[in-house]
Amino acid sequence: MQGNLSQISLNDILMLATGGKKSGVLKLSRGKETVEVYLVDGSIIHATCPIGDGEKALLYPVTWGEGNFALLPAGTPPSATIKKSSSEILDEVKAMSREWENILEVIPSGKTILRIADLGEEQNGPVTVPHVGWRVLSKIDGNRSVQEIAETLRIPYAYTAKVIFNLQKSGLVEIVAPSSRPATDLVPAPAMGRVVELLTEIMGPMASLVVRDQIEALGETQSQFPESKLHDLIEHVAKEIGDVKLRQKFEDSAYQEISTLKRF
Repeated sequence: MQGNLSQISLNDILMLATGGKKSGVLKLSRGKETVEVYLVDGSIIHATCPIGDGEKALLYPVTWGEGNFALLPAGTPPSATIKKSSSEILDEVKAMSREWENILEVIPSGKTILRIADLGEEQNGPVTVPHVGWRVLSKIDGNRSVQEIAETLRIPYAYTAKVIFNLQKSGLVEIVAPSSRPATDLVPAPAMGRVVELLTEIMGPMASLVVRDQIEALGETQSQFPESKLHDLIEHVAKEIGDVKLRQKFEDSAYQEISTLKRF
């Protein structure tokens, strides 16, 4: 069983695998992101994704509108991290998929930025926020995007967006346009261009493509790349250099150039 996620939903894939009493590992991939779901006789035993293992890994690809999947017959679960039954998991994935359409009306992309709302003088009663809601709320500062909050807390993006959606409905947070991020928080074009030049000296003409792919993997664009993720970008790009000495040379030069531009 294999195909493209643009043609079949995650919920339908899991229904086919569990209903057919399949065993093996279901691999889902989108770019450099990979999710693995281990099944034994139709029961979901273990799942892993870039931010961890367990039930949250099954929600990780709910928002994917594209990507590939394949069910491989071989594959032994390294551990049992799924506590819920397959039917409970399917219900949760199905509900999250349906709810996602409403969430997109408020949070159209992972780059959406939020700030804590001013409740006003008329709000003088107690405000109750669930534990996960408080964790998310504590990271909302008017600068972090939804994607950045999800990555910081290591919570699936879909679930993070759902929590923020509920906070927004309760009037506790306000959505701010992504373009409102201060220019001082963005990496200037000369600095980004210099990173590409340094990599080109080592890698050749493929350098610009490597940088572009790594920027997209971080959920950003080159023209609006946040300064807070520059360390991550350099580290990710450096990993594409096979030679250890050249890798270190690139990292040292990149950090030095950025420091010179006083943008680090």
